[in-house]
Amino acid sequence: MIYSKILRLSFFVLLSGSFLSAQFVSNPLSRQPAVSVEPEPEDRQNTTFTLIAEQQTFVPGDVVWLGARFEMRPDWHIYWENPGDSGMPTSFRWELPEGVEVGEILWPSPVQFVEGDFIVSFGYKNEVILLIPVQTPETLRAGQSLTLSARADWLECKDICLPGSGEASITLTAGTSGPRDPRFDEVRRTIPRAFEGWSSTYTVQGRDVQLRIAPPSGTEIPAGSLSFFPLDELTWALLEGFEIETVDNHVHVSGTLQGDEHPEMLRGVLVHEDGFGADWESRVFAVEAAPEGRSASAVGAEPESRGLLGALLGAFVAGVMLNLLPCIFPVLGLKISGFVEQAQGDSKSVKLHALVFAAGILVSLWILGAVVGALGAAWGAQFQDPRVVIALLLVLTLFTMNLFGIFELGASLTTVGGDLTQKQGYAGSFFQGVLLTVIATPCTGPFMAAMIGWMLTQTVFVGFLAFTAMGIGISSPYVLLAFSPKLIEKLPPPGMWMVTFKQGSAFLMVLFLWVMLYVLNSLVPGAVMVRVIGAMMMIAFAAWVLGTWGASHRRQVVQKVAKGFTVLLLILSGWIAFGYHAPVSELSEELRARIEAGEPVRWMDVTPELAETLLADGVPLHYQPFSPEKLEQLLSADQRVFIDFTAEWCTICKINKFTTLHRDDVMRAFQEHDVVTLRADWTARDDVIADFLARYGRRGVPVYLLYAPGAETQILPEQLNPGIIFDALESL
Repeated sequence: MIYSKILRLSFFVLLSGSFLSAQFVSNPLSRQPAVSVEPEPEDRQNTTFTLIAEQQTFVPGDVVWLGARFEMRPDWHIYWENPGDSGMPTSFRWELPEGVEVGEILWPSPVQFVEGDFIVSFGYKNEVILLIPVQTPETLRAGQSLTLSARADWLECKDICLPGSGEASITLTAGTSGPRDPRFDEVRRTIPRAFEGWSSTYTVQGRDVQLRIAPPSGTEIPAGSLSFFPLDELTWALLEGFEIETVDNHVHVSGTLQGDEHPEMLRGVLVHEDGFGADWESRVFAVEAAPEGRSASAVGAEPESRGLLGALLGAFVAGVMLNLLPCIFPVLGLKISGFVEQAQGDSKSVKLHALVFAAGILVSLWILGAVVGALGAAWGAQFQDPRVVIALLLVLTLFTMNLFGIFELGASLTTVGGDLTQKQGYAGSFFQGVLLTVIATPCTGPFMAAMIGWMLTQTVFVGFLAFTAMGIGISSPYVLLAFSPKLIEKLPPPGMWMVTFKQGSAFLMVLFLWVMLYVLNSLVPGAVMVRVIGAMMMIAFAAWVLGTWGASHRRQVVQKVAKGFTVLLLILSGWIAFGYHAPVSELSEELRARIEAGEPVRWMDVTPELAETLLADGVPLHYQPFSPEKLEQLLSADQRVFIDFTAEWCTICKINKFTTLHRDDVMRAFQEHDVVTLRADWTARDDVIADFLARYGRRGVPVYLLYAPGAETQILPEQLNPGIIFDALESL
């Protein structure tokens, strides 16, 4: 009994760690190889943010133009003010001196991205500068300075989307107008402008829309490629695209609306590849079109906010459709198959199960929505943290093994808490609602990012209602089934189809695990991936042990041993997955204390940049990368050298590191005898290392060489122990 409780508790802790950690992640993703260290500097992100100024000096009381400059790594992009079907626009939080005011962002024209073959979004790649006007106070005296600081938050996407952020400051000096940065004039040509005398109207038939853009009489539209980007979110069927043609010196833009509702105004930008001519410096025309026969209001008017009831209905529908996604379906499918079995019994119990399941979804969404909104994090941003992804991989590996039928604990596992649940497993239904919410968030990015993005910009009350509507939508199929006697009568009786359905769902969960591994690969180095995959394999083995030897038909003592061994394997898998420590990137007080105490430090314990700094300061680092040139340099300086020829696929090498080479007393002995240690990695074929080994008549690893001035090179045995190293050092 005690082993069963511990097993259930272990499973619950794994899941709770995943869920709770997910709720409190708010920092932007840094490419962090560890699961227990501080984020890496922001310059390791895929996008960097800086502030530039059109003029470094200014006349007090004038408007100064700042540029928020974003530089993206190849193939990465960030989003425009209308991100399209998915994404989030960049936002800023300012720290300003008294009397300084910041105006609205001026967004350059974007480019279009098609993501996943069906998601159309708008944004920027490579580099973009957003223009921001700053009103300076008139009270400044010449020579006084202003320091403006901003924190930018953005969403950067490639194959996956990751929240990013950065902080930047700039200092300007009051005086006379200084020289201007020419980049600002170039950016202004890409800022949408209202051209005097131009008009814009639209006609609509069903869902087909045609915009008509006309210049003033006697003005010719130059020949050249035109593009249209809408500013109205959730209005256009973007995948349908826009057809643009010039007819009788009028531009016709044809597109398709998402729904049957006809908006009162359509806004967008029309981009000319070469510019609209000398009379209009900008390449971009700001379109604001009223229905034909009505005049358009001034450009820049605020869009009409969507009705609350319509938004809540959209959230409900999005929740219903979410059940069709492959990461959701296995959990919902498991509940439905369980419902089939429960439906043969008490109908009141069935209804309670449905309501408890819905409560698990709603409570989870309320918590997630509240924390995400309070911390300003992006929806799904918890998956920027490797700890969350790793925890979810471990939990869902065990869950997948259960779906495959490798082990069966029935309600005792799926209810997570044994004696804490009622006989019918109400806590299990609640848990499955929580689990569905946790694994749903990475699927929602492209599916309903615009809806969730809107929800997170509303008041607390409206956001609460929207999250509630979405949760009701997610749980509605199961609740509807539970409360519909006619549907219950049409359900097939329990049988082998349920087993087949359950195992088929397991393959969808395997697909989701593969997606999570793909996400994790973008967050951590290969060494962590190997550890995590090994931990998942150990969990699979633990599930097999439990299913084979912990089954109810086994003797009690065998069951207890199997369950105890399963618990140990689960704990060990967690240690393997989370036990990696990232290289230290800066000289912390802890590292400084270790160095001053003479404690050994390995090259792989620190980043290459910090390693070079430490070596320059005379700090000994063990197992530096080997090269013949480096060895020659050390030997010519009469330096003693030890070389570890190794490879990641070499089992004996791994054992020797654990038992001997990486022990503190052994590395300390190298230091005391003034021996520099090098590591020659032969994991991948390296002809330089192969030729070097051939000099000593060796064709494989491990090989251990010890050099000393005026002495023959020692070749140490392949099987090491500390005594062999100590004796070799004493003989020098």
